[in-house]
Amino acid sequence: MADVVLRGTFDASQQRRYHHVPFEVPHGVRSMHVAYEYSKRIASDPQLLDGNTLDIGVFDPQGIEPSSPGFRGWSGSHKLEFAIAENWATPPYSAGPIQPGTWHVLLGPYKVGPSGCEYEVKITFSQDPGQPERRPLRIDAKSPAKLKPAARQGWVRGDLHCHTRFSDGDSWPTDMLADAVSRGLDFLGVTDHNQTAHQREYAQLTGSHLPILLPGIEVTTYGGHWNAWGTDTWWEFREPTEAATSRAMQAAAASGALVSVNHPKPFGPPWEYPNAIGYHAIEVWNGDWSRENDVSLSFWEQQLRSGKRIVALGGSDTHNLKEIDADARHGRHLGRPTTWAFTGDDRSPEGVLAALRTGRAFISRDVDGPQIYFDRQADGTFSVRVVDGRQGTLTLVSERGVQTAVQVPTSDWSELFRLTDATQYIRGQLIVQSGEMLALSNAVWLTNHAAADC
Repeated sequence: MADVVLRGTFDASQQRRYHHVPFEVPHGVRSMHVAYEYSKRIASDPQLLDGNTLDIGVFDPQGIEPSSPGFRGWSGSHKLEFAIAENWATPPYSAGPIQPGTWHVLLGPYKVGPSGCEYEVKITFSQDPGQPERRPLRIDAKSPAKLKPAARQGWVRGDLHCHTRFSDGDSWPTDMLADAVSRGLDFLGVTDHNQTAHQREYAQLTGSHLPILLPGIEVTTYGGHWNAWGTDTWWEFREPTEAATSRAMQAAAASGALVSVNHPKPFGPPWEYPNAIGYHAIEVWNGDWSRENDVSLSFWEQQLRSGKRIVALGGSDTHNLKEIDADARHGRHLGRPTTWAFTGDDRSPEGVLAALRTGRAFISRDVDGPQIYFDRQADGTFSVRVVDGRQGTLTLVSERGVQTAVQVPTSDWSELFRLTDATQYIRGQLIVQSGEMLALSNAVWLTNHAAADC
């Protein structure tokens, strides 16, 4: 069987636009190997310039339309070669019949340098499907971390954002789950980029003390990223426009998924769709607080002030467990930050997602807190309880700005506040003198009006 070689050049006018390059697969093929190279290659970090970054994916003859079953996977610029066979595939690609007919290589010139991007894709066919790599499917994790239980019954803690070797991480799902156990997490959102093949492997894993798994995906577009949890399908990412992104988020939400804008801050990468609709939440805390998360917090505050009842969430964005991640944007440990959710007695994926969707959640710096509980009382006062936040400054914020700020004097402190100037919402945050965030509550709304379209 003859190899297929695809060659071409992208110029600056084609940057951040996907291209579907067709090729023909003959009868009798049981596996294919794809390798590509391109000129002046640089990493995808948006701070790196003057070179090329070329993303790659594959569609089979079932079609290239949005949500098409023909989508066999996308690996961004992280893998320069991969295999797809009838019985196995290089993660994150999907195994399955190698149907004869017209396939497409999906090429995305994310960055194009001044001299253009020259590429070559070589596709080799074989009648031998080969054998998949064998990986352990049992988690042999250490005992869970000895953490204080939540100060209130019915609360669980977890991380909503992480990556494995099914996208651009350095570890397998077994490693990620083992780390989640050792960190003491009750739930874990699994969010590899632009595909859901990782979910199949997570679903096969066994072991003790396993956290609640929230099946998810990080939809990675050239104008910003968004997470969807409670979904097992891929969502359109190829058209980097506000309208197309809104349609995709609305479709995901209509399917029952919880949808969140990710890291809307410089080099997050940033969120370039300020008027997009269709999301329930914003990842206001991504990785270490010092990494410009104050910009994400401001974006969330703008939505609140406009009357949109958007939920605040956090995620570590952990990519590497085995090696030090050279990308300073990414979290270094699962649970930094930690999102806490009130699920009551329902410790299921659906219970966690329902709690997050309705804002029964807060975010803390790490798995051990601090914890911040914020309630509106029947007489109009607000009850705040802060656990393990001694010497931090509790600030209460409304649509009018800061309402009050007090220093927390003890390790388990409660207080009632009457805030007469607030008319829309109140939220709380715990900070230290340096400005570092320790904990952040969601907004408590003062009216019963339906939420504005988000």
